[in-house]
Amino acid sequence: MTDKSKEPKLSEYRIKYNAGADHAEIDSYHYYNAKTSEEALDFHFSMIQKHNLEMQTISLEKYNPYAKEWEDESEILKTQELEEHE
Repeated sequence: MTDKSKEPKLSEYRIKYNAGADHAEIDSYHYYNAKTSEEALDFHFSMIQKHNLEMQTISLEKYNPYAKEWEDESEILKTQELEEHE
């Protein structure tokens, strides 16, 4: 029998995006269940690539079911941008 307590728990993430500079006033969300914010962002970028979409990723949030609110985790977007430009 495996010990499931050692596996990271899935959390709900939402990623705010828009269709680009021409449509910057219309924001939408994608929702993902993932173990980490990095994994949720990977799912998001894979979906963008698969469907050949161009969009701006604005923010990344993790749902806290105890506080019943979304917590900002957008800091990862800044590190992701830095890695792409290096």
